[in-house]
Amino acid sequence: MITSNNTQQQILELQAEHELLKKLATAKGFYDEFFRIIKFHRNYIEAFNYLNDKYFDLVGEYKYSSYNSFRTVRDRISKRK
Repeated sequence: MITSNNTQQQILELQAEHELLKKLATAKGFYDEFFRIIKFHRNYIEAFNYLNDKYFDLVGEYKYSSYNSFRTVRDRISKRK
């Protein structure tokens, strides 16, 4: 089967989005991704907003209503470690 480079690129982008969505769908996955991207943002709130907006782009709704609601989950996960 012959596909164009553009089609192959679109497939790769969709696969990457799918993997990210699977990760962000769980509280632990969101938490792990949050700490992975911290170094690319000025502070925790900025990193959280970036991820929550990314989730919204993929799903059509926000995963967390605010940083404080995420922080509650984050702290619960941190205590398990």
